[in-house]
Amino acid sequence: MRYKNPTHKKRKNTHALQVSCGNCKTPVAIYQKAGNGNLIKMLAPRIVEAAVDIEKLTGHLRCPKCQMELARKGSYGNTLAFWIIRGKVNTKRLDNYAL
Repeated sequence: MRYKNPTHKKRKNTHALQVSCGNCKTPVAIYQKAGNGNLIKMLAPRIVEAAVDIEKLTGHLRCPKCQMELARKGSYGNTLAFWIIRGKVNTKRLDNYAL
């Protein structure tokens, strides 16, 4: 991962989740996930690291290697969010990652 998110804030009762491209398996982001459910959306303040600069991203979230569209940019309340396209990403829980 190249870009650390400066707006990232630690939250209680969360775990690290590696989000990768479903096509080429390239890691795209490390996300701070709360709860046990599936990954539906990624809120920008909870993205710890990313392969692309989240603040300067103008369009949708794409894989840096194969350019496949993984998530659509939108908003959730007043925060920037990326809505995951179903079946386009793989997730893996990182138990030894220090948030």
